[in-house]
Amino acid sequence: MKFIFEYRSLAAALIISFAGICLAHFPALADGGESRKITPAEKKFMETIHAELRASLPKAPEGWSGEAEEARAFEEVAVGFEKFPVTMNVGASYSKNETEAENEAKSKAIAEIGEKNRSAIDILMKKQDELSVKLAKAAEKMDMKEVEKLQKESEIIAAEAEKINASMTADMRSSKSGNLLKSTSANASVQLNPSAVYITDPAVLPEIGGCIALREKPENSDYDDKVKTLILVGPWKVSKNAEGGLDIKSPYAEGAPYDKIMCAAVHIDASPDITDLLVKTVDLKKIAALINK
Repeated sequence: MKFIFEYRSLAAALIISFAGICLAHFPALADGGESRKITPAEKKFMETIHAELRASLPKAPEGWSGEAEEARAFEEVAVGFEKFPVTMNVGASYSKNETEAENEAKSKAIAEIGEKNRSAIDILMKKQDELSVKLAKAAEKMDMKEVEKLQKESEIIAAEAEKINASMTADMRSSKSGNLLKSTSANASVQLNPSAVYITDPAVLPEIGGCIALREKPENSDYDDKVKTLILVGPWKVSKNAEGGLDIKSPYAEGAPYDKIMCAAVHIDASPDITDLLVKTVDLKKIAALINK
């Protein structure tokens, strides 16, 4: 379920998502080319590691439900599959258990907050529309003095929009139905043999189970309390670069045999408190046991 208030370019969208997405990616036919029948040895290998990755996924926290990717019978692989190290991504989604009454109460609370601010928003939108017309006319006449004046007016309108937005955010977080912006969904996945991982402006966390752990700064903490956490399993190397950021080097080697597992990465996208619970149940030892097996 998703609730969205949109105020053109003046106010940010306030989004609450209750849907989980089950991430599943199988590399066997990733290139979209020709396929061939899998050999018995390849089949056993693929199904074994797929089962191990599924078993290593975090368990749903108390009060939450989880859905992991189902077991898969591998029957075909891409032509040339045996020339490169296997890659695989197995995922699960999680959602907070909420009753229909709880969801209806949240819907009602959000509608009330929107109605409370409707008049102010309508006035602001009217100002914006009028300003847009004036700007267009001034630009057409090449009246730069007038354009500069109107731009300053637009800054005032933007400030008013931010004020309304801040008020609505506060109301969302202190609603009688609870924090309406708190995430009620989460995702986790285990990526096998990634040649690279991508995470924006990460902070280094204390090691988790002897593995390097990183956490991404939220894009907009006002509207979404989810954070991205990455656990690197295997001999990864993380170092600071000249710009003050982090360089993350994977031990993946393209020329290795297809059944060579060199590393893995656990991705978790959830609020910090739920992330902590998911981290406690991810089986890092099971994942690590696949490396150099």
